[in-house]
Amino acid sequence: MIDPSNLVNSLVALLKDIPDLVTEMDGDPERIKAYHDQYPKRSSLAMAIHTMPAPGIMAVWQGTSPGSFGNVDVWKHQVTLYLRARETFDGDPPTAYYRLFRLITKGVPAAVGAPMINATVHPSCYPMDLPLIQRQTDAEGLDYFEVPITFTEIGDE
Repeated sequence: MIDPSNLVNSLVALLKDIPDLVTEMDGDPERIKAYHDQYPKRSSLAMAIHTMPAPGIMAVWQGTSPGSFGNVDVWKHQVTLYLRARETFDGDPPTAYYRLFRLITKGVPAAVGAPMINATVHPSCYPMDLPLIQRQTDAEGLDYFEVPITFTEIGDE
């Protein structure tokens, strides 16, 4: 089984390598970041989501479960992207979250030359399964979106 922190870091590096996605982050690639649990400094995902900047994307490993791929037992790694879109103003098209989701799935990292949905994020994993996007609400009642992504390991490293 791979170390999921390497998978998360690789995903973040590829997302930072999509020029249009960085543009959506006000041109700052550091607004795309990984969250790694570190007790006691980073032990509250809810707090990290609450304090993430807008715009911002945070990648978090949620867990690993056994699965199957054909007739082979494999590990499936769940990574969630938490999204906060940039501020929009009256007259702006209401497309901020739609655009982020499209860039996460169809954006092309410069180093890979293929859309993210087909990209090898980690050499020991298949490309991401088709992700979904869903609305969530934080403690203050502010909406954000999350994109759960599953990566299936190729064999058992």
